[in-house]
Amino acid sequence: MSSELANVRLALFGFVFTSGVFVLALLTQSKIVLDQDSIAPIVSVSALVAASALFCRLRGLPKFALIMEALVCGIALSVLVLISSYLAISLNYPRADNFLLWLDQWLLFDGPGFIRQVDEIPILSWMLLHAYASFAMQLMVLPMLLIILKQPESAFGLILSYGLVGLLASVTSIWFPAVGALVTYGIEPHSLSSIDSYFGYAFLQEFHSVRDNRSFILSLDSSQGILTFPSVHTAVAILCAVFAFRQSLLRYPVAVLNVLMIVSTLTHGGHYLVDVIAGIVVAAISISIVAYVQGRARRGCPSSSLGVREQL
Repeated sequence: MSSELANVRLALFGFVFTSGVFVLALLTQSKIVLDQDSIAPIVSVSALVAASALFCRLRGLPKFALIMEALVCGIALSVLVLISSYLAISLNYPRADNFLLWLDQWLLFDGPGFIRQVDEIPILSWMLLHAYASFAMQLMVLPMLLIILKQPESAFGLILSYGLVGLLASVTSIWFPAVGALVTYGIEPHSLSSIDSYFGYAFLQEFHSVRDNRSFILSLDSSQGILTFPSVHTAVAILCAVFAFRQSLLRYPVAVLNVLMIVSTLTHGGHYLVDVIAGIVVAAISISIVAYVQGRARRGCPSSSLGVREQL
């Protein structure tokens, strides 16, 4: 196993464990109760995938073991990021929509005008909708493809970066809870001819419930992405494009898809422009942390290109 992969893989395992302990400890002190029936299937699937990873490693199948490890870490971090986002919003800090809108206006960005322009181009609206909806699929499929294409260090780096983005965004959003741009602009779904505004409104019931109720049952079956600032979609788009860049087969398709995903946050996701900028900053911080972890391995072992890369 190359030292670069070993370092980022160990860092990912450690991050999953420590963030899991931290988030679950906070959960016990909050007004949120996790619905056990909704989490049980995910726990069962994760345990099965983890057992498969161990079996593959014992049987001398490193590529399949890495895929299983990446998958189980991705599942665990997705659940932890979701819980952390609800914990952040449950603290019920004053809504920041007016401030975020003011920042957009200071940046001379006409959000309603931009949305109306895109709404007049049905094919573009359709492309942006599917790019926005590719969020979860990219996080699941792209690490597998990178491992298959002999770049496992990029796969594990992507997953670790996603975990960092999710927790950094959750902490930041404590002071910036917002219902989003579509609501603030007063753009009703029926007023749009080609843009599907589902994602800009679907989270509102969960958002208000976790803020306003004295106690809240978090069911993974009905949960939504309730963070608007920073834009996690934007951050993940940056991560996917960066970690796929070294693979020539993926570089340009992934880049185009994620440029569309960033734009879609403004039209379909109900985000302010400043949300997007903050998402870029959070992504840059996370990538820098992972690059430091990987860089330590390269500096410590000049022959880090050997190992798993040869086995795969």
